[in-house]
Amino acid sequence: MKTYIVKHKDINSRMKSRSGGVFAAVSDKVLDAGGVVYGCALDEQFNAYHRRAVTKEERDLFRGSKYVQSDMKDAMKEAIVDLKEGRFVLFSGTPCQVAGMKAVCPPGKEENLLTIDIVCHGVPSPVVWNAYKSYMEKKYHGRITGVDFRNKRNHGWWEHIESVKIHGLEVDSQIYKNLFYEHNILRECCYECPYKSTERVGDISIADAWGIAQAAPDFDDNHGVSLVLCSTDKGLKWLEQGLKDCDYRECDLKDYMQEPLIRSFAKPANYEQFWEEYFSKDFGTVIRERYEDSVKTHMKWRIKRMVKAVVPQTLINRLRGRV
Repeated sequence: MKTYIVKHKDINSRMKSRSGGVFAAVSDKVLDAGGVVYGCALDEQFNAYHRRAVTKEERDLFRGSKYVQSDMKDAMKEAIVDLKEGRFVLFSGTPCQVAGMKAVCPPGKEENLLTIDIVCHGVPSPVVWNAYKSYMEKKYHGRITGVDFRNKRNHGWWEHIESVKIHGLEVDSQIYKNLFYEHNILRECCYECPYKSTERVGDISIADAWGIAQAAPDFDDNHGVSLVLCSTDKGLKWLEQGLKDCDYRECDLKDYMQEPLIRSFAKPANYEQFWEEYFSKDFGTVIRERYEDSVKTHMKWRIKRMVKAVVPQTLINRLRGRV
């Protein structure tokens, strides 16, 4: 296995991605070669689902994180048809989704299927995501018209702040992030996931390069860096094509080791209590009692955004002791 830290040379491309933009770099090469790309997008109601892309504009819908279970719809059926008809297919998703795609790959077509899995924290329930959307719409008296699960553009890669757009106003929050990292809203199977390992199911695996602050601080500009694990010769062939558009370094995985590469997260001790409250109380009440962002927190975010707008990132890095 080869491991790299990677960031796309095109800063605009990188800012549209969750971390370093390596998925865009590799999928660009697949599309340029006449291939088809499958990945997770959001529909008009901001529900996650898998779909097919044959252009870079369609593929761009797959960029960025979606912290919710993706509905596969007919994606695997369509991918099977593409493979049978001789098309080259890049399929991206969580490790369990990638394993499913590999299991149904038509015999003899394996070399035409390239898989990219994300190093998955765990998959949240769509039930809670839908409740969160309804809560935000009720609180801010309007319909959500945009979602960013992790607003890197305004808050940088190091932070994890989600944003929703309502009435043209971008509302920042950490409510859903806190729900996610508390681990109560993950699917039951995520607590005993067989794919939490450095032995990856995909040809290429992508994660955030957490650990870079210590291992390679000069490579980090707070715009996102990908950790890339390449497990197969096929994956390396396509990754090397994508890396032509990226700055990258080969790295030692131990410097970037993270929990989802080692083991599943344990079911929280308050798991039963959380779901009892969820089903017995109004969701807004649960949020206000346990997860609501404080006025102080919102003020801190506003100040950080103003500082980020006027202070060079290199100076911010020095102040944080990162270089």
